[in-house]
This record gives sequence, C-alpha cells and structure tokens, in this order.
Amino acid sequence: MPAPPTIHRHPGRIALLAVLLALAGALAAPAAPTAAATGAAAPGRPAAVTGPVPAVRSAVNPVIFVHGQHGSAQQWESQAKRFSSNGYRDDQLYVHEWDTSAATDDHAVESLEHLVDSVRARTGADRVDLLAHSRGTRVAHAYLADPARAAEVAGYVNLDGRSADAPPGGVPTLAIWSSLQPEGSIGGAVNVYEPDAAHTQSATSAESFAHVYAFLRGRPPLTTRVLPEPPDRVRISGRVAHFPQNTGLAGRLELWRLDPATGARRGLLPLRVVRTGADGAFGPLGVDGRGHYELAFVRPGERTNHFYTEPFERSDHFVRLLVSPPGGVADRIDACPGRTALTVVRAKEWWSGTADDDRLSIGGTDVLNPAVSPRLRQILGLFAFDKDCDGQSHLDAALPPFDRVPFLTATDLSLPATAQADGSVAVTQTPRGADGVRETLTVRNWSADRHTVSVQFKDYVDIPSALTGG
Repeated sequence: MPAPPTIHRHPGRIALLAVLLALAGALAAPAAPTAAATGAAAPGRPAAVTGPVPAVRSAVNPVIFVHGQHGSAQQWESQAKRFSSNGYRDDQLYVHEWDTSAATDDHAVESLEHLVDSVRARTGADRVDLLAHSRGTRVAHAYLADPARAAEVAGYVNLDGRSADAPPGGVPTLAIWSSLQPEGSIGGAVNVYEPDAAHTQSATSAESFAHVYAFLRGRPPLTTRVLPEPPDRVRISGRVAHFPQNTGLAGRLELWRLDPATGARRGLLPLRVVRTGADGAFGPLGVDGRGHYELAFVRPGERTNHFYTEPFERSDHFVRLLVSPPGGVADRIDACPGRTALTVVRAKEWWSGTADDDRLSIGGTDVLNPAVSPRLRQILGLFAFDKDCDGQSHLDAALPPFDRVPFLTATDLSLPATAQADGSVAVTQTPRGADGVRETLTVRNWSADRHTVSVQFKDYVDIPSALTGG
C-alpha cells in the first residue's frame, strides 16, 4: 500500500484554551425530550434527520453565533469561513462573545440583545439568523423567550445544547445532536442526529455546516469546504483576550514570517508590530495565504505568549489569541527553566483507543492513549510539560488537576529548551476520518519560565496544503 499523504503545516496564531466548553453548565435543567422528535441514527451511520423541510429563502440574513461555556469566536472560525466560501460577506457574519465564568446568563442575554440591534442597524436587515452551541443555547432560549426579540430572528440553530418541547419563541429551529445526546430533541423542529460526532465537532464540522446552510437557505451549499483565496488577498484580524472571560488585553503583537521546516523566524525584525488596546483588537493584517507565521504577544513583566497555527488559506476575521489569566488553569503548568511547555488544541475532540482514532506526537513521542484522552472526556486541549521539572516523561496517566477539568488533559513530557530557542519541536497529528493524512506544525523550543507556546490545529482537513509553500 502507498504511504498515507503527509501535509506539512507549520506556525501561525492561536488560543490557549479557547475551545474548552463546559457541557454540564450548558445542559443544566433541559426540557424533557419530545418522543416524536427523537430517532437517532445508529453509530457509524449517516446523520438521521427528522422534522419539516425548510423552504428556499432568497434573503441572506446576517448570522450571529453564540459560543458555549469557556468558548469564544474560535468555535466559529471554520464555519464563518465556510459561509464566506459560499458568498456571505464579512459584514454578514458575527459572534457574540461573553464571560462564561459568571454564574448566570443574564448579562449574556442582555449583551446579545444589544448585538442583534447593532447588527440590524449596521446591515439594514429586518431579521438575523441565530446559531448557538452548548451553554450558548441556554442564552439563546432565554433571549427568544421574549416575543419582541424572537420576531427579529428568522431562523435558529441549536447545536448540541438544550432540549425543548417546542421551537424557542416559535422561531423555525434546526437542532443538531452529537453522540453525547442521542435522545436530545426540540419538538416541531428539524432534528439532526450525528452519531459519530463529538460535542464540539457537532458545531464545527463540515457535515454540520451542510445541515445549517440548507436549513437557513432552503438549499444545499455550493461547497462545505474552506476555499483558499488568492494568497495576496488574505487578511486576518481578531483579538487578544483572557480565557474564559473574553476580556481584551493591551500589549504589543508581533507578526513573524517563519521557516516552515524549522519554525525559525525569517529575518531580524517582525513583519508587523501593532499595539492592542483595552479591547485586544488587531488587524486587518495582510498575510501570504501560503506562508507560515508566528504571532507573539509581549507585555512588560509577563511571559511572552507564542501562538502557532496552520497557514491562513482564507481570510479569517475571528482569530483569537487566548491567554490564561492570573489564577487560571495554566498556572498549574510547571514552568521549568530549560524545558518547553506546549498547549495543543483543536476544535474537534481528540479520541484515542482504537486504530481509527486520532494520533498526536510531540517531539516524536505519541501522547494520546486511553488514559490521557479517553473518548468520554471529549478532550479538546492537551498540556504537555515536565511535571516537577525532573527531566523525566511519564505518559501513562493524565496529570491532576487537568484530569478533572472538562475537556482538558495533561501529560508529563520533558522537552528540552534553550535560552535562544534555537531548536525545533515537531507537533504531528493524524486526524481521525482523514484517510491517514498527517499534519505537522513545527515550533521553537522556548523555555517555559519565560515563554508560553500554544499550537492549534484546524478542525478540518480540506484543500491540501501541499499546494502551499513557505
């Protein structure tokens, strides 16, 4: 048999924990499922669909996405680019970001109302389409409970969140359910059951996009792929923010072009240096859609945050560079001098345990196994660091307290670092469901006492990046 294709993708942007969603909070006190709306497909089969067939719509409404617990715009990046690939303009795509560390949703409902009003005023649209995931569906249900607010929403998409006896606010509704909720339902809605999808995957996948687009427009999308743009037309913009508060951070943001083979910076100076204000916003910044980049965030008296991702093959206006605040979960990482600590995230759960599941290697060491990333924990973010700074690796168990945090895990992996960061660390994934394709991001071996390193893989394998160069 021929060897599986290898795609080399090296640095760019990212998020420390952005995609980590607390399912328990999202699904608190759901309504009882409606028997007529259930009917999940058996595992391994295509999605099962129940409910009315949506009518074709000529109007293109602005789309607003509401993230879930510990979420941000990162769970919207892929789908926003798919909407853009199908002709939606940038001014038709929005995200509602809110502080999920708050105990109640009142502030989120109020700020969603302000956003809807602002989008309608800005675009001149009578109504918007609303999508919500996980705990975000709780916010959406509360918002739509007000008839005046519901009248401003043309269609609602409930992504693996709350069940209900009827469509919230009487708004036409699509509900998509992952393997975690095979009995979820919204009565009178279009209910789609994706038996092979995980919780976050149900919000970010191409399969879900096809259902969402068909529901909102009444016809299939032209493509479910993220289509590359001409390399010289790609622009990125976004925010630097604390996770999970989504509050902006002021500082200096450097954009570096990289050698794709080693992750080393090209040139003595960054391509761009911008100052972020209190909102953390930056951009748009022009990048080469075939290039590889590092975004470095620098603040006085703080460790430098280095963000690496795959090439920006299409303009991305929802880039989020998420930093753990003082007292956050990242404080539990041992920041050892002479050792590199990595955070690897993906908006599609890491599964392990069978030959068909994901594989992830860091510095040539496989780090996924049933003890570190069991399916039931729906792992989205993995920390790799030298526990106790002893120079030893122990990969047979998830490290506390990460083993008790929803969707997070950690492993004891000793990776040598140098003061000059003149070495490389290759991070390679073989994603499930991608016919054995391997993707590699190569980063520098920054010392953990002065630097953080975040690596994000895209949640899809689409147009082969073998077409891209350095």
